[in-house]
Amino acid sequence: MPDHLYVGTNEARFYAADEATGARLSRIINRLLMGSYLRLLHPDAVDGYYHVRSMGKSGWMKVEDTTDRMGLKMYFLDVGQGDGSLLEVGRYRFLIDAGPDAHLKSYLVKWQYKHLLNAGHSVHLDGLFVSHFDEDHYNGFTDLLADSRFTFGTVYHNGIGKCAKRNNAYQPPYNSGLGETYQAGDGVTYLKTNFDTLDDLLALRAAGGLQAMFVRFITALEKAHQERRLEAVKRLRFDNTELLSEQIDGQPFRLRVLGPVCTENHGRWEHPWLEDESHTVNGHSVVLRVEFGDCSLLLGGDLNTQAERHLMGHFSNENPFQVDVAKSCHHGSSEFTEDFMALMNPLATVISSGDNESYAHPRADAIGCAGKYSRSKRPLVFSTELARSTNLESQKLLYGMINLRCDGQRLYIAQMKEARANADIWDSYQVKPEPV
Repeated sequence: MPDHLYVGTNEARFYAADEATGARLSRIINRLLMGSYLRLLHPDAVDGYYHVRSMGKSGWMKVEDTTDRMGLKMYFLDVGQGDGSLLEVGRYRFLIDAGPDAHLKSYLVKWQYKHLLNAGHSVHLDGLFVSHFDEDHYNGFTDLLADSRFTFGTVYHNGIGKCAKRNNAYQPPYNSGLGETYQAGDGVTYLKTNFDTLDDLLALRAAGGLQAMFVRFITALEKAHQERRLEAVKRLRFDNTELLSEQIDGQPFRLRVLGPVCTENHGRWEHPWLEDESHTVNGHSVVLRVEFGDCSLLLGGDLNTQAERHLMGHFSNENPFQVDVAKSCHHGSSEFTEDFMALMNPLATVISSGDNESYAHPRADAIGCAGKYSRSKRPLVFSTELARSTNLESQKLLYGMINLRCDGQRLYIAQMKEARANADIWDSYQVKPEPV
């Protein structure tokens, strides 16, 4: 008999236990999301219930509401104005972006992996995906990489760094904030400067001319690697078609790279210039398609109008973009094409954005089109910003997080209610119906 199980149904009732005897009480103390961890306090069921511990409390769970398979769990974390997500499936843990500051690390340390860290264990993250090197997507990784309690597999990225101006000019050969550009014979401008491995990054740092924030990130990578806590650094592009493919919990799991789409020039891969620096670094974000059983997700960083047209042109003979759940690109900005929205055609959309910022994310047209181009009769649009609330008495900010749970057929998305109604704390939606 295993020492743990998982919740097998969504918002399963978690019954209280008598403090003195441990006996099951009729009072419901929580409703747990599918995939939640249950530590068995006794291997045998009693009257159709397991005595378990979960979320820091001991209680009872119906046997029929448990399973030995965790499934896939994804946490779209509220990192303010930025992106940060945690994906857990089988033995794997991946972070996709980390926001602009310490919010993501604080969540991992103070909540998600607190029990492991308090017990003296290290936490291994198999992959850190940097969709692109804008502060609101990667800066949160720097402190996490420096934390000796964490070990890492591979840091994946798009190969476009950030340069700094000195005396109002970029250091040669750089002629842009992203590095060296040139115009090819076909009249197309390309970004020549790119990198793949940690050694490439160290060479760029030695050459100088980089932004201070980017240098700090490189230095954190170097230190983690020297301490044998980081295995590798790797650039991603569309030809890394299948990053991972294996059976997990009886379901096929695939992690596919759809972007950035680069061009091979002079024996090297280069990024086409997309209007200006901002559009180029955003538009060449790492684009990931996640599949688990019959369920699928698309994570597209800060794709914009030019980038979506670029991607659609490359994948003109197929549509790998249609998914069940789409993470809204660029925090719900107006920089999108309706054609790409129609290709994604999701059942649900998740928007990660912050407030007290000048971008007005999420924009009204992005929210509207997320519903318009959904294939669901009742489109679902979730927002980390809308899920956030403030306790008016204590003025404590309650960060909003969107929880996704999937067993390969059923898919649920939930967010916490602003006020707890007894044990019912979740506002949950079934994105995919029960299997027939």
